[in-house]
Amino acid sequence: MSKRKNTSARIPLVPIPITREEATSQAEANLEIIRKLDAFEDNAVDFLWELRQDNLPKAKMNRLKRAADKINAAVMPYSACKSGCSYCCNISAVITQTEADQLAAATGRKALKLTGKVDMDEAQKKWYKVPCPFLKGGMCSAYDDRPLVCRMLLVISDSAHFCNTDIPSSESHVTSINLTQLQEGYVMAYLNEAWGDIRDFFPPITKS
Repeated sequence: MSKRKNTSARIPLVPIPITREEATSQAEANLEIIRKLDAFEDNAVDFLWELRQDNLPKAKMNRLKRAADKINAAVMPYSACKSGCSYCCNISAVITQTEADQLAAATGRKALKLTGKVDMDEAQKKWYKVPCPFLKGGMCSAYDDRPLVCRMLLVISDSAHFCNTDIPSSESHVTSINLTQLQEGYVMAYLNEAWGDIRDFFPPITKS
Protein backbone atom coordinates (compact mmCIF):
# COMPACT_ATOMS: atom_id res chain seq x y z
CA MET A 1 0.00 0.00 0.00
CA SER A 2 1.52 3.29 -1.03
CA LYS A 3 2.28 5.98 1.48
CA ARG A 4 -0.22 8.78 1.70
CA LYS A 5 1.22 12.25 1.52
CA ASN A 6 -0.28 15.64 2.22
CA THR A 7 -0.23 17.70 -0.95
CA SER A 8 -1.66 21.11 -1.67
CA ALA A 9 -2.79 20.09 -5.16
CA ARG A 10 -4.39 16.70 -5.74
CA ILE A 11 -7.30 15.34 -7.69
CA PRO A 12 -10.29 14.94 -5.34
CA LEU A 13 -11.60 11.41 -4.97
CA VAL A 14 -15.21 11.16 -6.10
CA PRO A 15 -16.82 7.77 -5.39
CA ILE A 16 -18.93 6.36 -8.20
CA PRO A 17 -22.56 5.92 -7.09
CA ILE A 18 -23.59 2.27 -7.29
CA THR A 19 -26.45 0.06 -6.14
CA ARG A 20 -26.18 -2.60 -3.44
CA GLU A 21 -26.40 -5.30 -6.13
CA GLU A 22 -23.56 -3.71 -8.11
CA ALA A 23 -21.38 -3.44 -4.99
CA THR A 24 -21.94 -7.12 -4.22
CA SER A 25 -21.20 -8.18 -7.79
CA GLN A 26 -18.00 -6.15 -7.89
CA ALA A 27 -16.86 -7.54 -4.54
CA GLU A 28 -17.52 -11.13 -5.57
CA ALA A 29 -15.53 -10.69 -8.79
CA ASN A 30 -12.61 -9.08 -6.94
CA LEU A 31 -12.71 -11.72 -4.22
CA GLU A 32 -12.33 -14.52 -6.77
CA ILE A 33 -9.07 -12.93 -7.90
CA ILE A 34 -7.85 -12.17 -4.35
CA ARG A 35 -8.40 -15.76 -3.17
CA LYS A 36 -5.79 -16.97 -5.66
CA LEU A 37 -3.06 -14.64 -4.40
CA ASP A 38 -0.07 -15.87 -2.38
CA ALA A 39 -0.91 -13.49 0.47
CA PHE A 40 -3.98 -15.60 1.22
CA GLU A 41 -2.39 -19.00 1.47
CA ASP A 42 -3.83 -20.96 4.40
CA ASN A 43 -1.01 -20.61 6.94
CA ALA A 44 -3.05 -19.20 9.82
CA VAL A 45 -1.97 -21.93 12.27
CA ASP A 46 1.72 -21.20 11.69
CA PHE A 47 1.13 -17.47 11.99
CA LEU A 48 -0.73 -17.76 15.29
CA TRP A 49 1.95 -20.08 16.69
CA GLU A 50 4.68 -17.57 15.74
CA LEU A 51 2.63 -14.76 17.27
CA ARG A 52 2.54 -16.58 20.60
CA GLN A 53 6.34 -16.84 20.62
CA ASP A 54 6.70 -13.04 20.70
CA ASN A 55 6.77 -12.05 24.35
CA LEU A 56 6.94 -8.27 23.94
CA PRO A 57 3.77 -6.32 23.04
CA LYS A 58 5.63 -4.28 20.41
CA ALA A 59 7.05 -7.42 18.78
CA LYS A 60 3.58 -8.94 18.52
CA MET A 61 2.22 -5.72 17.03
CA ASN A 62 5.00 -5.48 14.47
CA ARG A 63 4.32 -9.06 13.36
CA LEU A 64 0.60 -8.34 13.02
CA LYS A 65 1.24 -5.15 11.05
CA ARG A 66 3.60 -6.95 8.67
CA ALA A 67 0.92 -9.55 8.00
CA ALA A 68 -1.71 -6.85 7.43
CA ASP A 69 0.60 -4.92 5.12
CA LYS A 70 1.23 -8.04 3.05
CA ILE A 71 -2.51 -8.44 2.62
CA ASN A 72 -2.89 -4.72 1.88
CA ALA A 73 -0.35 -4.85 -0.92
CA ALA A 74 -2.16 -7.80 -2.51
CA VAL A 75 -5.71 -6.47 -2.15
CA MET A 76 -5.19 -2.80 -2.97
CA PRO A 77 -5.41 -3.19 -6.78
CA TYR A 78 -8.89 -4.69 -6.29
CA SER A 79 -10.12 -2.28 -3.62
CA ALA A 80 -11.94 1.04 -3.59
CA CYS A 81 -9.55 2.18 -0.83
CA LYS A 82 -7.34 4.79 -2.48
CA SER A 83 -5.24 7.77 -1.39
CA GLY A 84 -7.55 10.73 -0.88
CA CYS A 85 -10.48 8.73 0.52
CA SER A 86 -11.01 9.29 4.25
CA TYR A 87 -14.53 7.99 4.90
CA CYS A 88 -13.29 5.31 7.33
CA CYS A 89 -11.42 8.00 9.28
CA ASN A 90 -14.83 9.22 10.46
CA ILE A 91 -15.98 6.04 12.18
CA SER A 92 -14.90 4.35 15.40
CA ALA A 93 -11.39 2.83 15.45
CA VAL A 94 -10.76 0.69 18.54
CA ILE A 95 -7.07 0.16 19.32
CA THR A 96 -4.86 -1.17 22.11
CA GLN A 97 -2.72 0.72 24.61
CA THR A 98 0.38 -0.58 22.78
CA GLU A 99 -0.80 0.98 19.52
CA ALA A 100 -1.64 4.25 21.26
CA ASP A 101 1.84 4.36 22.80
CA GLN A 102 3.42 3.67 19.39
CA LEU A 103 1.39 6.49 17.84
CA ALA A 104 2.43 8.81 20.66
CA ALA A 105 6.11 8.00 20.14
CA ALA A 106 5.82 8.53 16.37
CA THR A 107 3.81 11.76 16.42
CA GLY A 108 4.84 13.47 19.65
CA ARG A 109 1.25 13.57 20.89
CA LYS A 110 0.57 12.33 24.41
CA ALA A 111 -1.58 9.20 24.71
CA LEU A 112 -3.83 8.79 27.72
CA LYS A 113 -3.49 5.64 29.82
CA LEU A 114 -6.77 3.74 29.80
CA THR A 115 -8.03 0.78 31.81
CA GLY A 116 -10.43 -1.97 30.84
CA LYS A 117 -12.16 -2.53 27.50
CA VAL A 118 -14.30 -0.12 25.55
CA ASP A 119 -17.88 -1.07 24.67
CA MET A 120 -17.76 -1.51 20.90
CA ASP A 121 -21.39 -0.55 20.28
CA GLU A 122 -21.10 2.58 22.41
CA ALA A 123 -17.87 3.58 20.67
CA GLN A 124 -19.47 3.17 17.25
CA LYS A 125 -22.35 5.45 18.22
CA LYS A 126 -20.23 8.00 20.11
CA TRP A 127 -17.58 8.53 17.43
CA TYR A 128 -19.61 8.09 14.26
CA LYS A 129 -18.84 10.99 11.88
CA VAL A 130 -16.21 12.35 14.30
CA PRO A 131 -12.88 12.74 12.45
CA CYS A 132 -9.85 10.79 13.66
CA PRO A 133 -7.45 13.09 15.57
CA PHE A 134 -4.74 12.21 13.03
CA LEU A 135 -6.80 13.17 9.98
CA LYS A 136 -5.33 16.34 8.49
CA GLY A 137 -6.64 17.88 5.29
CA GLY A 138 -8.38 14.66 4.34
CA MET A 139 -5.15 12.64 4.71
CA CYS A 140 -3.72 10.45 7.48
CA SER A 141 -0.87 12.31 9.20
CA ALA A 142 0.33 9.10 10.90
CA TYR A 143 -0.11 6.69 7.98
CA ASP A 144 3.08 4.66 8.43
CA ASP A 145 2.26 4.15 12.12
CA ARG A 146 -1.51 3.72 11.79
CA PRO A 147 -3.19 1.08 14.01
CA LEU A 148 -4.01 -2.43 12.89
CA VAL A 149 -7.72 -1.72 12.57
CA CYS A 150 -6.93 0.85 9.88
CA ARG A 151 -4.83 -1.71 8.00
CA MET A 152 -7.51 -4.41 8.13
CA LEU A 153 -10.47 -2.42 6.81
CA LEU A 154 -10.39 -3.10 3.07
CA VAL A 155 -13.38 -2.46 0.82
CA ILE A 156 -13.36 -4.74 -2.20
CA SER A 157 -16.03 -3.20 -4.39
CA ASP A 158 -14.83 -0.82 -7.09
CA SER A 159 -16.48 2.23 -5.54
CA ALA A 160 -16.32 3.73 -2.04
CA HIS A 161 -19.87 5.03 -2.45
CA PHE A 162 -21.32 3.11 0.50
CA CYS A 163 -18.45 4.10 2.80
CA ASN A 164 -19.83 7.64 2.89
CA THR A 165 -21.02 8.30 6.46
CA ASP A 166 -23.80 10.51 5.08
CA ILE A 167 -25.53 7.33 3.90
CA PRO A 168 -27.82 5.95 6.66
CA SER A 169 -26.59 2.64 8.07
CA SER A 170 -29.89 1.04 7.05
CA GLU A 171 -29.08 1.84 3.41
CA SER A 172 -25.34 1.19 3.52
CA HIS A 173 -23.68 -1.87 2.00
CA VAL A 174 -19.92 -1.83 2.62
CA THR A 175 -18.29 -4.91 1.06
CA SER A 176 -15.13 -5.45 3.10
CA ILE A 177 -12.77 -8.42 3.02
CA ASN A 178 -13.00 -10.99 5.81
CA LEU A 179 -9.82 -11.02 7.90
CA THR A 180 -11.21 -13.02 10.82
CA GLN A 181 -8.04 -15.05 11.40
CA LEU A 182 -5.86 -11.96 11.63
CA GLN A 183 -8.40 -10.24 13.88
CA GLU A 184 -8.57 -13.26 16.19
CA GLY A 185 -4.80 -13.30 16.52
CA TYR A 186 -4.90 -9.58 17.30
CA VAL A 187 -7.46 -9.98 20.07
CA MET A 188 -5.70 -13.04 21.50
CA ALA A 189 -2.33 -11.27 21.64
CA TYR A 190 -3.69 -8.23 23.51
CA LEU A 191 -6.50 -9.76 25.52
CA ASN A 192 -5.16 -8.35 28.80
CA GLU A 193 -4.46 -4.84 27.54
CA ALA A 194 -6.62 -1.75 27.75
CA TRP A 195 -8.67 -1.11 24.59
CA GLY A 196 -10.32 2.14 23.56
CA ASP A 197 -11.25 4.19 20.55
CA ILE A 198 -8.35 6.16 19.11
CA ARG A 199 -10.20 9.31 20.20
CA ASP A 200 -10.28 8.04 23.79
CA PHE A 201 -6.49 7.82 23.79
CA PHE A 202 -6.11 11.10 21.87
CA PRO A 203 -9.14 13.28 22.68
CA PRO A 204 -10.10 15.64 19.86
CA ILE A 205 -8.93 19.19 20.43
CA THR A 206 -11.96 21.41 20.92
CA LYS A 207 -11.84 25.02 19.82
CA SER A 208 -12.70 27.51 22.55
